[in-house]
Formats: sequence, C-alpha cells, structure tokens
Amino acid sequence: MLKVAVKIFIMLALSSLSLCAAAYSPLATHAPSAAPDRLELSNNWTLSPATKTSMNGDALSLADYDATAWYKIARMPATVLEILRENGVYRDLYVGKNLRDHVPQDLYRQDWWYRTEFTAPPDRTTYVLDFPGINYRGEIWLNGHLVADRTQVVGMYVTHELDVTRWIRPGQSNVLAVKVTPERALQDVDGVELADSWNDWINWDYLGLPSPDNDPDRRGTSFVADRNAGIWKPVYLKSLGDVGIGAATVNSELPLPRTDSARLTIHAEVHNYSARRARGVLSATITRPDASTVRVEQAVTLAPGENRQITATPNEFAQLNLHRPDLWWPYTMGRPALHDLRLEFRVDNRPSDTRELHFGIRTVTQHRDEGFSGDGGDFYLQVNGKNFPIRGAAYTPDLLFRYDPDRETTILRYAKDLGLNMLRLEGKLTSEHLVETADELGIPLMAGWMCCNQWEKWAQWDPEDDRVAMASMRSQIESLRSHASAFIWANGSDGLPPPDIRARYRSILDELHWQNATVDTSSLQSRDGDGMAQWDGIDMTGPYTWRPPSYWFSRRYGATWGASAEQGSNEQIPPFASLRKFIPPDQLWPINDTWYFHAGGQPKNGALLSAQRSIGLRYGPSDSAETFAAKAQLAQYESARAQFEAFAATGWDRHKMTIYWMLNSHWPSFFGQLFDYYLRPGGAYFGAKKGLRPLSVVFDSYADGDGNSGRISVVNQTQQDERDLLVRIRIYDLQGTLQAERISQRTNVSAGGAAQAMTIPRGLANSPVFFVRAQLTRNTGEVVTENVYWQSQQPDDVGDPDNDRAFDSMQVSWADMTALSSMPRVPLDVTAQAADGSVVVRLHNPTHNVAFFERAEVMSSRDGDEILPIEYDDNYVTVFPGETVDIRGTTEHQDSSALWVRVTGHNTSPITVPVA
Repeated sequence: MLKVAVKIFIMLALSSLSLCAAAYSPLATHAPSAAPDRLELSNNWTLSPATKTSMNGDALSLADYDATAWYKIARMPATVLEILRENGVYRDLYVGKNLRDHVPQDLYRQDWWYRTEFTAPPDRTTYVLDFPGINYRGEIWLNGHLVADRTQVVGMYVTHELDVTRWIRPGQSNVLAVKVTPERALQDVDGVELADSWNDWINWDYLGLPSPDNDPDRRGTSFVADRNAGIWKPVYLKSLGDVGIGAATVNSELPLPRTDSARLTIHAEVHNYSARRARGVLSATITRPDASTVRVEQAVTLAPGENRQITATPNEFAQLNLHRPDLWWPYTMGRPALHDLRLEFRVDNRPSDTRELHFGIRTVTQHRDEGFSGDGGDFYLQVNGKNFPIRGAAYTPDLLFRYDPDRETTILRYAKDLGLNMLRLEGKLTSEHLVETADELGIPLMAGWMCCNQWEKWAQWDPEDDRVAMASMRSQIESLRSHASAFIWANGSDGLPPPDIRARYRSILDELHWQNATVDTSSLQSRDGDGMAQWDGIDMTGPYTWRPPSYWFSRRYGATWGASAEQGSNEQIPPFASLRKFIPPDQLWPINDTWYFHAGGQPKNGALLSAQRSIGLRYGPSDSAETFAAKAQLAQYESARAQFEAFAATGWDRHKMTIYWMLNSHWPSFFGQLFDYYLRPGGAYFGAKKGLRPLSVVFDSYADGDGNSGRISVVNQTQQDERDLLVRIRIYDLQGTLQAERISQRTNVSAGGAAQAMTIPRGLANSPVFFVRAQLTRNTGEVVTENVYWQSQQPDDVGDPDNDRAFDSMQVSWADMTALSSMPRVPLDVTAQAADGSVVVRLHNPTHNVAFFERAEVMSSRDGDEILPIEYDDNYVTVFPGETVDIRGTTEHQDSSALWVRVTGHNTSPITVPVA
C-alpha cells in the first residue's frame, strides 16, 4: 500500500509540474522582448479646421501629407480656441469684450482635425492609444486606417482605450489624426450634449448675445465659442505584451475606533489583447512610507480577449493585514501618508505590463446628525473615526481648459496656505495631476456632475445620452477611486437624478468598489420622481451676494448653519492691479458693460448690483476704479473672514460643512473667488485666511441677541487641546486713542472646539467707526494671533430671515463706515529684508494714529507688478500707534528676484523700498 501511495503522489506531483510548465510555456502567449512603456504624446501636434481640407482621415494620417500650414500646438492637450489663441489668430482673449467681439461665435459648428507624428517603441506585441478626454466626438485615424468613428468615441468625460496593434508601425514613425466634433445643440429640446457649460459663471447673455440654442428668453447656459472642443486631456500610447493591466485601486479597512491595524484589498483589471489563451502571474508590491514592502502574487489564466477583475484580499493573503499602518489624513488633521503600489503582469518571467499608483490608508464614512427641525439632519464626514469639519472652496480650471500643471499646483498650495481642507469640483473634472497633487498635500476633494445643463435634464435624455452618462460615470470613478484625496462623489448638484438613474449610478459605484461618501444631490430643493423632497443633508445656501459680518454670526439665517456645498458671493472685485489687466483703460470708470461682461450670469450679479450697493452704502461713493477696488477689498475681507470665523466659533453642532463659492476664477472676472485669475490674493483671501487660522480669537460683530453685546471666542481648529489662554481686547477710536481694554480669565478650549472668553458691550468707543483689537496670548506672554475688526455705531440689519433672498443684497439698514475716509494720514517707516528664502517687510508706525489696512507687495522692479504667485503669512494689516508689524512674503519660484517692496494702506501714501 505504501508503494502505491508513493507512486500516486509522484504521479500527481509530475502532473502538477507539467501543468505549471504549461502555464509558463512560451507557447502559451507572446511576451514582449522589451519592457512595457507608457508614452505621452504631447509634442508635434497641429490643428486645422475641417473646412480647410477636402481630404479625409485616410489621407491626413499618412506621412506624405503636408501639414506645415496647419496651426502649431505648443503642447498637448489643448482645446481648439486655446490653440487659435496661441497662434495669434485671436489675441488678448481675456481683455475687455474681445472674447465676444473678436471671435466668431460659431466655432462649435465645424469639425476640427488634430494631427501628430510619433515613433512607436519597438519589440512589443500590443499597442493601445488612451484618450482620457475628447470633447465631444472623435474620429480616430492611424496610418491611413480608421480606428474608431464618432459614434464610438463620444463623451467629454469618457475614457477611450483603443487597441491599435494591427495598424501601428513598431520602431517607426506613425501618423495619428483625430477629427473632433464639438458639442452641439440638441434637436427639439432645451439643451446640448453631455459635456459641460459655464452656466451662470459667464455673462454674455447680459449683453444681448443669443443663447446657444438661439432662444433669447433662456438665460444661464453659456459657452465659449468652440464649446471647449478638442482633445483636452493628455493622449498616451501604451506599449506592452499580450496582457495589459487596467484600472486598479487599493481599499483599506480600519477596525474603528482603533487605527492600529488595517486590512487592504487590491482590485485590478487585466485584459488579454491576444487571440490566444494567456497565462501568467499578476504581482502586487506595496511600498510603505518606511520603505518596507508587502508583496502578493496570483497566477492568472485568461481566455482570448478576456477582461477580468483580479482581487487580492487580506483573507487570502495575510501580508495584507498591516500592523501599525501609516494613515492618510487631511493635512489639517495629520500627515497625508502615501503608499506606492506596483502591479506587474509577467509571462515567462518577463513583464507584459506594469502599472504604478499611490494610495492612502484611510476610512471615510458619512453620517447625518439629528438636525434642528426634524429635517433628517445635516451631512458630515468622519475620517479614520474622527469628525471632519469641512472648510472648503470650489475649484475651477481655466475657461479654455488650458492645461497648466504648475498653475494647478499653485492653486492647491494657495488652498493650503488659506487653511482650506476640501475642494469641490462641480463638473470640470480636470487633470490627473491636480488629483495627485491633492493626494500629496492632503487636500480632500468633492467631485460630481455639473448642474443646470443636460447632465440634469434627465427627461430629455436619448439612448446615447444614457450610454454616455454611464460610461462617463465609470471612467471618472475608475480614475478617482484610487486617490486618497477623493472623499465625496455627487451624482447630482442642484437636481436629484430619477430613481432609475440614481440606481445605476450607485450600481457603478458599488461595482468599482467606491469606498468613500456618496450623495445623490447637493440641494435641499431637489425632488424625487414623486415630487417628494429628497435631501442628502447638504444644501446650497449661497447667498451668492455680499453679506455683512453680523449676518454670519447671527445664527438667524439658513446659510449660517448646517452643511452647505455652496456659500459665498458671486461678485468679487479683484485688486486694482489685476482689474486694469483685463478692463481697458477707457472702460475702467465708471462701471459699465465691459465690467458686466466679466461678471456672473444671474441678472443682478451680472450688473454687479450687490457689489456696488454693499461697497457704496457702507464705505461711501467712489470716484475711480482704483478707489472702488480698494474699498472692495475692505468689504470682501470682513465678509469672508466672518463667514469662516462664524462657522468655527458656533461649533461642530451647528456647522459641519461649508464650500466657499468659489476658490479661484476661471478667467479674469468678478465671479466668486478668494483670489483672482492672475493668482493675486486680495481682501477676501486674507480675510478667509484669518477665519481659517488653526488657533484664533474671534469677535462676533455684536451679533448676539439685540446687538448690544458681542461675544469674544477662542477657536481651536487643531487636533490638540489648548489650556491657559488669555484674551486681550482693546478698543480704539479713529484717531488711535485707546478707549477701553478688557482681559479675560484663563481659557481652555478643546481640540476642534470653541470657548467663549468674554462679552463686550457697545458704547465703549465715542467715534462713528472704531477698532476692536483682539489678541490671544499664552501664559508665557507669547502672542498667538491678533485680529482687528472695524465697527460702525450704525449696525447692519439684513432683516427678516424669510426675506433673505439669494442673488440680492437688500438690507433694512447698512453700517456706516464712511468715517474711515477721514482718518489722519500716517507716514509709516518701512524696511524690507531678505531672510531664509523670503522677504520680511517691517512696518513701523511712529505716530499716535492708526495705520489701517496696510498691504505689502513684493516686486522684482521698483515700478513693476507684484511677483506672483506668492504667499504672505498675513497682509492688509493694521499698525497701532508706536508699534511694528512684520509681514513675510515667500515666492513660489526660487528664481523670482525679490528686489523691491511696495506698501499701500487705507490712510497711508504708497511707499516703495528696496529689499536689503
């Protein structure tokens, strides 16, 4: 019996070895003789209107076609109008009304040819063209052959991967031609196709320009002349063996509330491009931040043409159970630790394809609180088991979708400098670079579909719209899901998708292992198919126009509590240095239709009525654009600061989430922004930065009760408790005379909390406008932070909450700040010193008066413009009698030569000094 058993064992062993040998036999598949490669096709592109050539793609994609007369493309990707601008066809597009008056508005009515020549790597067996973004339809030709037509390549947000192996010329020159058809108006319905629009972000309807579907009565859907047509995301050629690796992600699970271990699950798509059975090994190597590695392998057999998802779970592979994991945190809560994943599919011990990505180990969960009025409660997030108060803003790419990774990085760094901890992308789902940088910086993202266009006109979707919507959803989630920064996906913005579409959206999310938060709508006003209110706990409370500080602290209005995906003003006036870059000199003053052209599309926003009213009635009339812009920075500073301060000071129970509308501007405009298109930070920027300080002292602008007293709170937006803090309040009149002083008892404030330190009554100052100076100090005497508020004896009164209308600024009464114009002039002593890669500007006030709202600008020449981008630790500061304030400015680029500093203030003359 023993001999028989041994013989059986040997036979089974030999059989197993034979199977293994077959699995790795060179006859099983064709392995490449060179390593897999991913080549970005960014150079050697040209563009031509399809109307300028009678030839088709079969001729245009041949090497003997002469394209020297075509427009040269500096670097791909680029949209049609951006390329025409680069070639000087249309100049100064963002100045004045040039974008309307000097560009034919029917560019979208014609097709466009893109063309490039490239050398394909040799010695691979499979070649795949990857188009992550063509707007809106594409016809792909390679070396004289049609690869895919315009019915196959459709959808701005659909990724198209095309196997071009049969037409490629390995190791030789290849010609690629892409015919792009722009988004077109739909027949017999109110809308266009499923791309994107700028909705009320641009204001051409205000000037009588017909709306895109020639319906002059319909407002609010606006486009640039080419409708952002073109190849707007990078194009890649992937060269590999028979088996390729597709989309992949790593999901993590923490045993909350504990975070001392993590279970990882790897999901990866593999595809057999050959007509043969393919056998190989998929290996996954995870490199931790300490450089230690975790490796798993699976043998895989694929049928001809098969696509399959491979999953490695911690139940199957014990090494995917990590002890003491390095967690990814939003930067305001900790370090955003990233891990590397390298996937490799090997055949005959040679790589057929590889894929690398970064991921973070973290758990994001969504919740609803108990609410204030039985409304089902407000949305909120927890990250790794901790409450995450969202203080974000809405991001936008360039109006022409200009691809500029350096600019994206700067914008994200500005967001971090401000203290923002989330960015919202409503549509405008831009580059992989932006998301990767958000991963590295620890800035979470909220992404989803755009409101107010075909994306939310579900009743008029045809079968193609339906197909494109689901393919778009799949493409975007496959791209986002592996990123640590991807926190929230919104299936709808202002509207609620019908039940069947919601179900299919969510099915795709489930299928693709989306492990983050999902909402179906960001608007309380949404209705389901039965007309019943549907709410995911997030509202969009605007109010899309300016509001005074007391509004935000009053707790009376709907925008002052809860969870909101849009809050702020649609009307923001940039500093004068930026204003004169896009408003021609003869149109600078008075405010006119050139200004309106750069405003938002809502009727009252379009005429800048709120900005003119709030600035004029509070700070007095202006006699020039420079004066108006200077006063605007005052108003925008105080409102943006109050908005963020109020959210923090009223505590977690009242305010879980705010997304400021908006972070940046898509072109030089007056549409909501914390900094302008030229990356110049203005009043709103530094006001918001004050309101987002990790540890601060906040005055509530006498908004408590009847307005006769004001709360002074210590706000702690850090992860550590703070103890024994002192608050010192001093009140000055306009001449700089100290009117009153108060010092608090020692105050303790828990992590993420706020504590009231004292109240101060009205009547402590005898001037029509006075200053409330709030300092926070430690028991060592160290000043942690200082905040200066200017107050009027005449309070603001927004009125009854039921009359608080979005897109309008109608108050019962306005604070009177006009006395600020009569402040005594102050000659500041200014010096500037280079120090540790920065410039330290020292402002000394030798007088007995207050130097108010002083702005420092670091420049490369005495009479030049401010060096941009730049980060200041503070700006628009107030220097009290006999005191000194330092401002540190740090330029982003080391080669920026900071040689001069200019200081301007509300009651000081401009001063320019050299940097020592």
